[in-house]
Amino acid sequence: MPDTVQVHWFRSTIFQIIVVGGVFFCGMYNALSSLGAGGLATPWYANATAAAGYVFMAFFCIVGGIIVSKIGVKTALTISSTGDIIYAGSLYLNSKNGTQWFLMLGSIISGCTDGLMYAVEGPIITCSVPEPDRRGRMLGLWVFMRNAAPVIGGAIIFGLNSSTDATGAVSLKTYLVIIGIMCAGPFVSLLLSRPEQVQRKDGVRIVLRKTGWKRTFVEWYRVVANKNMLLLCPLFFTSWFYGSYIGTLQTQFMNVRTRALCAFVIPWGDIAGGFMIGYFLDNKRMTVKQRARWSWVGLMVINLALWIWTAIVTKQLEDSKPEIDWTSGSFFSKTFVLFLLFDLATMATQTSLYWILSHMSDDFISLSYMTGTLRGVECAGQAVAYGIKSSDTTDWLSIGLNVGLIVLSLPFAWAVVRKIGVEDFDIVRLSELDETPGSPVDVKSISDEKLAKAV
Repeated sequence: MPDTVQVHWFRSTIFQIIVVGGVFFCGMYNALSSLGAGGLATPWYANATAAAGYVFMAFFCIVGGIIVSKIGVKTALTISSTGDIIYAGSLYLNSKNGTQWFLMLGSIISGCTDGLMYAVEGPIITCSVPEPDRRGRMLGLWVFMRNAAPVIGGAIIFGLNSSTDATGAVSLKTYLVIIGIMCAGPFVSLLLSRPEQVQRKDGVRIVLRKTGWKRTFVEWYRVVANKNMLLLCPLFFTSWFYGSYIGTLQTQFMNVRTRALCAFVIPWGDIAGGFMIGYFLDNKRMTVKQRARWSWVGLMVINLALWIWTAIVTKQLEDSKPEIDWTSGSFFSKTFVLFLLFDLATMATQTSLYWILSHMSDDFISLSYMTGTLRGVECAGQAVAYGIKSSDTTDWLSIGLNVGLIVLSLPFAWAVVRKIGVEDFDIVRLSELDETPGSPVDVKSISDEKLAKAV
């Protein structure tokens, strides 16, 4: 292992993770999402606008790496922190005045900026910034920071809506408070260090290469058309497919204060899932190969088991058609725990997928293309899922699609997972690249990085 070097806290890897997490915290998008339908009274139009937003998000996730390589990481992060403010404002106006066109526009703008955000965050939280022996825990920290938003936002939402024991929309004050917090996001983004300024404890430098447009598109194509990337696409497509169905169930059957309670408590499931899988993936008592395989098998079993439980609960809800309050006894407990476990399992799954990506390349720009592309596929899945729930379709269609997509993705994902810790991937790697004027490849840093990975 390379000797540990002294780093300045402001340039440390952990501080960069905190800054990115802080931008997500101020974004508060997840706090609104955890209300179900953005806190509106009915889910159908909100789901339609969400579907449109995810279409644009998918596109900007895929091409976002190219944008990041041209305008820089800090600029891209600042731009990407503005869109959710507009979206929250559109929710406020729609809830107050019924302004539907602005809700659609706000969702599209938010989709564009969030897509760019995912292209920025990917390489920062996966391979290029965290040291190899701390990647799992740094992913856990990132999960905590990004989900601190729905926890704090959920507490605010719960406090403002705890007395509303009827179904419908949340109070208008909810949106105003959330918008105020969101406005801090662009200022937090300015604290991010440029990649070449970041100091790692192992002394490895982070290289943000400057390339011409032709080479940029060649490298981007090599990433998005890579066989291993394509094999992971089905699993990413289905990784957040459940969200539209769970959010619709909340809006249909839970009253406002119970939805507000969900917005406050359920994000703790994301935090727990991120930290649990993060510490498991950093466990030195097992090889990288064992960690990759055991985590993947366990998470797939849990996800399929949750959908069996969902089918049972859905049948009971359809038969009884309750209005669920936190005093509703078994109906509240079984739905609440189900939603909590879904968030835990989904965040653990996504964290493990990011960890898998960190073993497929060691180049900042290539990882930006990789994480952006697969988040784009994920957003495409969400667009389809919310499109399905933009009208009052049967719940069994969503359940069947979720189960079918998970089962379909298993053999393709396994073809990649079984290679982790066993063989190298043919994604673009720093060691394969010629030196580019103005951005030399640091051969020592590459050797140190590979040595650290091998341990």
